[in-house]
Amino acid sequence: MNEFFEIYKRNFPFIVRADNTVAYILENKSNKFITKRNEQNRLIGLSVINNDTIILLCVDREYRNKGIGTELLKMSEETILGEGYNEVTVGAGFDYIMPGVPIPKGYFKSENESIYSNISEGAGCFFTKRGYSHSWGCDCFDMRLPLTDFTKEKYTIGDTIDGISYRWAKLYDLDEICRCTDDACMDFTTYYKYENLYNENSSQRVLIAVKNNEVAGALIVSVEAEGAGLGSVGCTAVKRSFQGKHIAVNLVTLGTKYLKDSGMREAFLGYTYTGLDHLYGYAGYKICIYYMMAKKEITSC
Repeated sequence: MNEFFEIYKRNFPFIVRADNTVAYILENKSNKFITKRNEQNRLIGLSVINNDTIILLCVDREYRNKGIGTELLKMSEETILGEGYNEVTVGAGFDYIMPGVPIPKGYFKSENESIYSNISEGAGCFFTKRGYSHSWGCDCFDMRLPLTDFTKEKYTIGDTIDGISYRWAKLYDLDEICRCTDDACMDFTTYYKYENLYNENSSQRVLIAVKNNEVAGALIVSVEAEGAGLGSVGCTAVKRSFQGKHIAVNLVTLGTKYLKDSGMREAFLGYTYTGLDHLYGYAGYKICIYYMMAKKEITSC
């Protein structure tokens, strides 16, 4: 596992994912590993397969363009086909190290960009040439904000803005929060059910917008969950009857101010999609990396 983790870190230094999360994913009992070594038995190429998903595929830079990646991909497809699947997904499966294939450009119109300088078009071109295509009807990306650039400090958590109160959630708010997230985006509800999120001493907490005891919106705010000096916000949800009232923007802005006040160096949000670049852009976040949500149908290899 140490070798697998190290080759991942060498090849994807720009990916924001907690080390313990990556280790947990690599240790999954359903994983299958295909490796390539040099003459000194050093690991230079790796594919990690879980069911119908290639969780990770990488080749060390000095060994690229020598057919190693093509060989690993072909063997991965054969493994997936042999398991009875007829489609391959690259990136997110039972969990994810990264949502998809890292690329520097999106497929759709977007705004608020500041792309990492070390992202090339190579990975996207590699998969495209081998029959893979972007499977989403929008872009997938991560966003980042150096907190020295954050200036939206008019309000703070505990304030009431346009009749909506913004405060930290308590455990007794959970049922009302779930009603909000079920209405806004049911996929998010499960992430709000961890009781530790409602402990005032937790590094991850739930910020809510409340009107007459009704939860209108919710946001998960995390301090150093993905790394030292790095805070994050995510799972933004606003009940449909309250949408259009700037609640999501206020939640994100207040959550980001909290991260800055907590001494975080940067704020990050991951695995998000077209439209939210505008929302998070209000607080100063910019797209730092796009993902090709790569899929391919296979019938024979």
